[in-house]
Amino acid sequence: MSEPEALSLSRGKTMVFRLVAILISVLGLALIEVGFRLFSADAPASDPYVNISPFSIFSRVRLHGQDYYRITHRYGYANRKTTFPVQKPANGIRVIALGGSACASWPHPAEETFDRYLEQALRAAYPDQIVEVINAAAHGFASYRVRRIFDEILPLAPDAVIIYSGNNEFLERREYSLSGRSLAEALSRNLHVVRWLRGRFARPKTELPGEELKDVAMFFWKKAKQEALELREDPAKFAKVKAHYAASIEYMLEEAGKRGIPVLLFTVPVNLRDWLPTVSHSSPEAERRQEWQRWYHLGQRGLLQNEVAEGIQSMRRAIELEPEHAESHFWLGRLLELDGQTDPALASYKRARDLDYNPFRAHGEFNSTLRQIADLHDHVLLVDLASEFERLSERGIPGFDLFLDYVHPNKRGNLAIAKAAFHTLVQDGVLPAAPRTLEFRRRDLPYGPEGKVYDEEADLKLQHRMFRIYALNHQHQAAIDKVEDLVWLATGQRVEGDPANLPLSLRRQLREGYRTLQHYEAVRRRDILGLSVDPTEREAVKREMEAFYDKWYDYGSF
Repeated sequence: MSEPEALSLSRGKTMVFRLVAILISVLGLALIEVGFRLFSADAPASDPYVNISPFSIFSRVRLHGQDYYRITHRYGYANRKTTFPVQKPANGIRVIALGGSACASWPHPAEETFDRYLEQALRAAYPDQIVEVINAAAHGFASYRVRRIFDEILPLAPDAVIIYSGNNEFLERREYSLSGRSLAEALSRNLHVVRWLRGRFARPKTELPGEELKDVAMFFWKKAKQEALELREDPAKFAKVKAHYAASIEYMLEEAGKRGIPVLLFTVPVNLRDWLPTVSHSSPEAERRQEWQRWYHLGQRGLLQNEVAEGIQSMRRAIELEPEHAESHFWLGRLLELDGQTDPALASYKRARDLDYNPFRAHGEFNSTLRQIADLHDHVLLVDLASEFERLSERGIPGFDLFLDYVHPNKRGNLAIAKAAFHTLVQDGVLPAAPRTLEFRRRDLPYGPEGKVYDEEADLKLQHRMFRIYALNHQHQAAIDKVEDLVWLATGQRVEGDPANLPLSLRRQLREGYRTLQHYEAVRRRDILGLSVDPTEREAVKREMEAFYDKWYDYGSF
């Protein structure tokens, strides 16, 4: 009888020893974690999704016996020569904006940006302070690159940080682990010791250069050729893009919170009513596709012939057959808008944006993420620009009334952004001083050698750039309209749809683009209306389009 008792005692001791060993391990880990928190520098957590080689957006320069920072990174709008003192003035207010080209108010001149408008208004509200609004946005940077700039600006003692990011999340190709978020990834967000170990021994699948944007030429090639992006087309990879975006934003908000820095988190407005999706999903089934094509053309025919009710019915039939075809939802939005159904139209335009398989507009789920995350942090103030742009736009659907193109606001849009940021900073008591006024005050400054007020419609460099962007993104009618506007601006004459009326002084790219896109749209219109199109002409217009894109879009520049 004694042997089983001895065996039972042995098992009990083993269990005790195991529990003690676990407790000692946990206690040891806890002590190490406490040591990291007390005695080690709080180094930035590594990004578990990508590894970007070191880079700096600023360079340190010596001016007038004082140390300054200057933005010198090739994608950081170095041509604006943004310079500010390393040491924030004792009576200074410093606000730093982070994001991509929309945050930089590209492609406007340096003084015609939302941050300059905001700075001017803040100086009027705080005349006794030295106000700096530093725009550290970088062209083409996704949130995971913005995160790296965020780490760089933390020591600059900002009184508030603006984050306006979400349009570039698909720009660079990346490799993601598709097994779901690991326990180590979750722990690294909260434990310094795990963060330290991962930073030294764990490497994400994707390595990205800090000084270059990877695969940009391929991205633009795919836009011109209207090809889907794998990161958007593959549901598992798309889910990872959304998770990576949320993780990047969360990281910046948490790090700011640790340092008591208020954050203005902007939702991302985009052009909904005047921008067609670049790539639309379609079924490979030939028979189903033929039926869809018939209803799709009938829906567009209703638009061309102003038979709106019939067009809506036909386009809805097309969507029943191909529910993920983005452009069908866009044209349904246009028909519903003409029918006075504003709310359903807005929903259709948003659906078209979100179904684009080659997106360069922030997906709607990104804004939902921002709204949800903002609610979790007391130091975060949500500035809902997407809703504000809807409020300000014609019929509540943002288009060219607020945007130059797909995501870059025009002057009116940039003023709206500046006003929203100003009222949040001033009225919510974010800044460390009491304002003299709550009113947004600014005035247009003299621009150019003639000292006139800046007019973006007369900015030929900007307008030529818009034509190039419209053509690249297959916004054919917008490109055609842009050429006609430029001719009117230069000559006071109307082209009236005839390429022969274009002046020879007009840039060759614009003349060739106008002729090619006009011909293409004329053939497409005849197809929609059920009119006969000679096969020879159809083949000719196809060759013209290919020749135009091959000649004018080298896909190698950004």
